[in-house]
Amino acid sequence: MIESAQQASGKRPRLGWLPDALSLSRIPMAALCWLAVPDSGWTLALMAAAGVSDMLDGFAARKLGGNMQRGAWLDPLCDKAFVLSLLVALGVKLGVPWWWLTLIALRELIQVPLLIAYKIVHRLRPDLTFNFRAGIPGKIATIAQFLAVLALIMHWEALPFIVAAAVIGAMAAAHYILRAAKLARHQGQV
Repeated sequence: MIESAQQASGKRPRLGWLPDALSLSRIPMAALCWLAVPDSGWTLALMAAAGVSDMLDGFAARKLGGNMQRGAWLDPLCDKAFVLSLLVALGVKLGVPWWWLTLIALRELIQVPLLIAYKIVHRLRPDLTFNFRAGIPGKIATIAQFLAVLALIMHWEALPFIVAAAVIGAMAAAHYILRAAKLARHQGQV
């Protein structure tokens, strides 16, 4: 189990709740997508706020403590809720073709079932661990997704951005899967 130094010493961190609160702030932002999407300015502001909260939750977890193991799965889950809500709102409110949105969401469509499977397997095998922290490919995939959404709401030629988001997203998902397989082999689980 990964714990902060404060938790390991038995002291409860004063602001240990802040990283989880920052992650969870993306859930109401996901709901706000439905109000923001018709307006490109509000949508961009909401995307920026989600991006800032995503950067700050990891920083706060490292600096302030908190439950690192919970944050390791809560952060990506909140990210996915925000991205998927934003994409569905784009489809419903702006009539963006669903296959475009599916390409942008490819990473999430691969990772969400993996997260659910991990939680089920972890209940059966608590000794099995996985590192959910975002790697460089995941961070690049997030940027590619946001650029694709930006292209859609700014009415640019979006298809190149969408294809790039799909390719980079699939590469990021493959990175997570390979990292999980490597960790499982290292733990002697496979």
